[in-house]
Amino acid sequence: MASTAQTELIPPQVPLGTQGFQVSKLGFGCMGLTGAYNDPLPEQDGISVINYAFTKGITFFDTADIYGGSGSNEILLGKVFNSQQFHVSR
Repeated sequence: MASTAQTELIPPQVPLGTQGFQVSKLGFGCMGLTGAYNDPLPEQDGISVINYAFTKGITFFDTADIYGGSGSNEILLGKVFNSQQFHVSR
């Protein structure tokens, strides 16, 4: 009988720059969260998506001022990471 247990995959980490920081090799593009491709997600839905990605090992989030305008991508990420106990380590 085949096992139904799932293996949890965690993205490998790679260096970011020369300061000793590590980020996931797999990144999350935030363009779709704040309306660049579609209508913006409700804020709580965007927060849930980012939290889910982070719990799966994603630590590299791609944002840009143009994604939704007025820095809305960065503001959304700031709300996620400011609302919890996140620790940046080298």
